[in-house]
Amino acid sequence: MTSESANTFGRRALRLGGVGLLLAGVVALGLLGWQWRANATVDRVAVAGTQHAPADTVRRLARVDRGTAMMAVEPSLVADRVARHPWVKGATVEPQWMNGVLALTVTERTPAALAVDAQGRPAYYLDRGGHAMPLPDSAGYDVPLVRGLEAEAPWTHPDTIQAPSSLRRVLRALPKADVTDLVAEIEVGPDDTIRFMTTPIGPHGALPVRLGRGDVSQKLRTLRAFARQVLATASDEPIAYIDLRFDGQVVTRTQPLDG
Repeated sequence: MTSESANTFGRRALRLGGVGLLLAGVVALGLLGWQWRANATVDRVAVAGTQHAPADTVRRLARVDRGTAMMAVEPSLVADRVARHPWVKGATVEPQWMNGVLALTVTERTPAALAVDAQGRPAYYLDRGGHAMPLPDSAGYDVPLVRGLEAEAPWTHPDTIQAPSSLRRVLRALPKADVTDLVAEIEVGPDDTIRFMTTPIGPHGALPVRLGRGDVSQKLRTLRAFARQVLATASDEPIAYIDLRFDGQVVTRTQPLDG
């Protein structure tokens, strides 16, 4: 072997040796990292995003104790447990390995209506999906009242839909039709039919409205247009009630002015 060949062989051997050492280092670091993650534990459960669901209650629902192996935490399972609180719509769970924190970020439900009992006393809130939430200790919401539902909500059943489908359609349609400010009270009949009372409009005051079935959003948009074009103006014969049961039509009954 010539000296040039020997030098080439030596350089190759050094390169191969360096690559081997590099690979060995990567493997060793990987093993150390795996061992560190395997030994990492939950030191603290941090809760964010709550207003009406107490943080301590959320931690109890999560059922992740201090000292639990971080690798043993299943985020989707923990999120499902947390969502069993009636005010919690959903939650995200993020293990923060470096500082031993399990971060829970909660999204709470937004009240869309307030159910009242037969005496008119507040019973519970409803979101637009019909889920019932208990009354909070503080903070009230300017939302329509709902009459005709059961006075007690079954909190023991998670993710409970308390409202009938007819009411859910109305609650979802109110903001889309831009009539939330027009509706003061909603009444659910025994057959789940919907009637409601408007807020006072111009000289006509608060008016009862028969909604009927069909396209709820379209009916409410019709009401909004009618309120702007007719109800907001003065009239020799104030309107007594509005009937929206017939698609595309507004049927009214007037009442004479007091003499």
